[in-house]
This record gives sequence, C-alpha cells and structure tokens, in this order.
Amino acid sequence: MLKPLRELSTHVKAHGLARGIRLVWLKSRRTGGLARISSPVTGGSVWVRPGTSDMAIYDQIVLHPYLPADRAFKTIVDCGSNIGLTVRFLKAAYPLARIIAIEPDAGNFGMLARNTQGIDGVQCFQAGVWPTGGTINLKQEGLRPSAFQTMAEGDGTPVEALTIPQIMERASIDRISLLKIDIEGSELELFSAPDVSWIDRVDAISIELHDSWRPGCGDAFFKAIAPWKWTYSFHGGAVLCEKRSN
Repeated sequence: MLKPLRELSTHVKAHGLARGIRLVWLKSRRTGGLARISSPVTGGSVWVRPGTSDMAIYDQIVLHPYLPADRAFKTIVDCGSNIGLTVRFLKAAYPLARIIAIEPDAGNFGMLARNTQGIDGVQCFQAGVWPTGGTINLKQEGLRPSAFQTMAEGDGTPVEALTIPQIMERASIDRISLLKIDIEGSELELFSAPDVSWIDRVDAISIELHDSWRPGCGDAFFKAIAPWKWTYSFHGGAVLCEKRSN
C-alpha cells in the first residue's frame, strides 16, 4: 500500500493532482490501446502504450535526472530510441539540435515515428546498431516492449544492422556532438569490435550499461574509449562521458 501512495505522491508533485492521478492509473491499466500524456520535459504531448514499460521509460526521463539541459549539443545520434521519449526530451532540451534516431523493433519504431512526426531536425532509421553492417536478429526478452536484444545468430526477427560510421554516412554527418546508447546489452559487441576509431568523431557519449545481465559491457566500453580523455558524470542509470581537449 505504501509503494502506490509514494508513487502517486511523486506524480502529483511533478504533474499536479489531475495529471498525477491519471498517470498512475495509466500505469496500472492492462496493455492495449494508446494514450497521450504531456510534460514540458518532452516538449508537449507524447503517445504511450498504457500498462507497458513505456510508462517506466516516461518516469525515467521526466521524474529522474536524465541528461543535463545546459550543453550545446548540435548533432545527436540516439541509439535505441524505443518509442521516441528520449528524442522528445533531447529536442526539448536542445531545440536547435539535429537528432538521428535508431530503433530496430517495428512496433517501437511505429511509436517513434508517431511521436516525432512533424518535428523539424529529427530523422528516424529502423535498424539495430552493430559493429558490422548487414542483417542481425532481434529477439524479445520477456514481455516488455523495451526488452529487445540484437544478436548475430539465433532465432529472432531479421533487421538491418548499421555501424556508427554507416549511420553517419546515411545521415550525411561527419561528427556527433552526443552519442546516446541504450541498446540492451549490445554495447558489448559494439565496443569489443577491433575498429572503434569512429569514437574520434564523437564529442560526448551517454550510455546505459547492462552488466547486470551481460557481464563485460562496462569493461568493453571503458577499454574502447580509454585512448581519449573524458570527464564523467552520472545521470540516473546513464554515464555521460564528455571528451576533454587536454
């Protein structure tokens, strides 16, 4: 009983009484259908699927520290955009930024397209981020819409695989101000690749590491970025690494 009350109190404090009650109700609903919710943090209303992990992602972005809004990121690549809530947060925080959103799952990608429709400076690609281009398999782990893992082999739905350089080429950019990575453990493969020289063209990386169920993710990431100098800060479950000039 105490947990629901604490949750209600948190949402009421953040959104007001009516919106707070509605958000808690949407989280408790069974899956099925869509709903619109609104926050200044997402630059207005967004579509979510009540009763799914969409609501937890919304909480992560709106209620908890996600990324500082006082940077000057101009070109952002969002790897693992899910339904576009991070894209909306980033666009609200950095309105002049160009954002390239990458999401492999068809259902999530449809929501991503809906949530970013008509927003200038946002380009969406349905693909998985991988160390090599071609095709990879997408497998759902559990029932959460956010719990999709990409893998080179095994059962799953085939999806296009894009490397970071391929994303940059397709989007016609030569430098990334912010590379946001939340790819459900595939950071292990991405940063274990023999060639990670593309990091030289990235100014900052925000990454969620999934060592709790894929040991070695953090080790691979920090080894890959070690040749460059960084300043580190922590925002919720993400590590923000900003490149230093000296």
